[in-house]
Amino acid sequence: MDQAEIFESAKAGNLEALQKMLKGKANINDTNKSGASVLILATEKDHAEVVKFLVEEGADLNTETKMGGTALNRAAENGNLELVKYFIDKGAVIGDLALIAASRAGNLEVVKLLVESGAPVDAQQRWGHTALMLAAKSGNTDVVKYLIDEGANVKLRDKNGDTAMMIAMDNDQEDIALILKRAGAKAETKPKKEVAPIVDEDDDGEVDDSTPDVDELVADDDDAPDDVDLDD
Repeated sequence: MDQAEIFESAKAGNLEALQKMLKGKANINDTNKSGASVLILATEKDHAEVVKFLVEEGADLNTETKMGGTALNRAAENGNLELVKYFIDKGAVIGDLALIAASRAGNLEVVKLLVESGAPVDAQQRWGHTALMLAAKSGNTDVVKYLIDEGANVKLRDKNGDTAMMIAMDNDQEDIALILKRAGAKAETKPKKEVAPIVDEDDDGEVDDSTPDVDELVADDDDAPDDVDLDD
């Protein structure tokens, strides 16, 4: 049997084919070149029936891809609340990435379940990004509010020196920047080396300094739209 066949069957949700293969010599925990297992591939495509069959047949819940992805992470990113609950009930390890993935995708109900199940709110992935940072970047206001309510640290920095506030500003998420400010974040810049500033000049040779300052954008709470109030 071609090893690729079991991976294709998992992605296609072909339960009958998988049942036949596993009665033969197929290894349920084989992984592809990216480190993804049959279970991860089925989860990625939301094939709940296939996923549950594989788990009952002994698939490893905690197999990780080369990038650290797991079946739980995939379900969280997809917003598949049913499978997230199933994996947790079956004892899947709730690592650092599931909450980050769900927050980035804006899957609030999954985010809530993961936090309630013990997911670390301030966990940072390899680049230092937290769930709050990626929710802010993606404009997921409800997730940002929830994470703040659950005690997310608004002052953490990623490996580039950026905070959630800075990431929000860089991605034009002005409402979220206001939410973060009210939660104690400061409109600050990361430390820079002393180098000559790069400026633009107009046709007359004048420096264009029209870019708004971060402090100006978040300075006045009275100008904030009602829908970003943390008490909403």
